[in-house]
Amino acid sequence: MNWGTAIVASACVLVGWPSGSAHTQTGASRGGGSTGTLQGAVKFRGAALPRPTSVQNTTDPAVCGRSHTLEDLVVSPKGGGVQHVVLDVENVPPGQVPSVSPTRIVLDNNRCRFVPHVSVLTVGSTIEVVNSDPVLHTVHFYGSKEVNIALPLKAMRVNRRVDAAGMIVVKCDVHGWMQSFVRVDAHPFHAVTDAAGSFRISGLPAGEFVLHAWHEKLGDRRETVRIRAGEVTTLAIEYSSESR
Repeated sequence: MNWGTAIVASACVLVGWPSGSAHTQTGASRGGGSTGTLQGAVKFRGAALPRPTSVQNTTDPAVCGRSHTLEDLVVSPKGGGVQHVVLDVENVPPGQVPSVSPTRIVLDNNRCRFVPHVSVLTVGSTIEVVNSDPVLHTVHFYGSKEVNIALPLKAMRVNRRVDAAGMIVVKCDVHGWMQSFVRVDAHPFHAVTDAAGSFRISGLPAGEFVLHAWHEKLGDRRETVRIRAGEVTTLAIEYSSESR
């Protein structure tokens, strides 16, 4: 089966109540406080788990190898957790967004793949691009930041500040399979699912908000969530190749 075609055509559904709404559980958060926490997991349900797209390579095979996966759909064989899903809370009022110190991520060209594949940053932070390979890579940003950085030598490092919110798609012009995504927000209320499909967003003000889930192949989903001070809200999100 062509999983790419099957999944793009299908719906993203939330597990929990029979109506398909978000399954939310609340309980006392350790330490309490005036803010709440949103946590949960993104899962894939189906008779067979999909696999990421594989490509054959003839460019720098001595360094890069002759085959790669695009890491475009990574599902754990234990539990069906979907990795690399970006979760962000969209409509927190500006007055309730805390001041955030700029941070830094390292985006490494390592064995002809970008590491990490998906990441999140806040506006004003820095992306440090690194070349760990003995071949030329370019780090070409598209989207909310547009720049093309050449890294011809191993161990080269270049810093770029991100000053606008939005999605940055990163590609290498030399090795066409290399791709990464950096989501930049004006607030810290975002996360990326880990290898088990889990996520956690803490420090949220109490109130009703919209949670946005995005995956490069499975698409977008928005759900309303209610955060209560001193409590943990648990949300389970399910993607499937079968529409309901």
